[in-house]
Amino acid sequence: MTRRLTPRSYLRLAALCSLMLGTLPSCGQPQPDDAAATPAVSAPAIASAQPGAAIAQGCTAPDDGSRAGYHSAQGSTWIIDCENPLRREYWRVFLGRDQRAAIIPRPDGAPELQPACASVDHPLRGLVERYGLCAQAANEAQVIRVNSLLPGDALQITHFLHTQLRFRVTPEALGITPYPIPSDILDACALHPEANSAALNAICERERGRIDGGAAVGFVYTGPGAAQLVERLNELYGIS
Repeated sequence: MTRRLTPRSYLRLAALCSLMLGTLPSCGQPQPDDAAATPAVSAPAIASAQPGAAIAQGCTAPDDGSRAGYHSAQGSTWIIDCENPLRREYWRVFLGRDQRAAIIPRPDGAPELQPACASVDHPLRGLVERYGLCAQAANEAQVIRVNSLLPGDALQITHFLHTQLRFRVTPEALGITPYPIPSDILDACALHPEANSAALNAICERERGRIDGGAAVGFVYTGPGAAQLVERLNELYGIS
């Protein structure tokens, strides 16, 4: 069931106030890149979301939002959704020095946005059209637009995305959709280590070596280990 932001919720989110997710053509594995610079613009006032800094309603960011083996915040500010329906954020909003926001992973073309893209009456239809999110950005200008959201708009988009999130086994591409973030995989592996299958443990060890060694190579996730990993990822995020 889709959770819709109330006007009061939106005002709180806007008052709190994305680095693009590219693709390595050699391996088909998503990798984040720096967001392109954009001219400074006015934006809603925000409070700091640096580690340990309290923001509205006691909502705090646990760290700077970087994720090992995947993305470095590089001085941008992680703005968290205090009303996120899940236990953690998969899509994260980062505010740049220009007071524009980018979402990591980049949301353009995300299947989870299709309800908004398919219906002219959907509450987010205006936003997905404004930022060109219904298809993957195909050129630099489109990437800049995707990475130059107003912070309140970015939070509305990520909030909706999290109402749609579910990890699934897929027969094509990486074998799991959406892309399983390496640090999430390790956290999922640690949920019930005594119940991990040998196939899942192999994936866990591979990801641990990937993070420790800094190797950005393309992995695919197949077989019974992938199916068990999907179950653990959904549990990790609190997806029933």
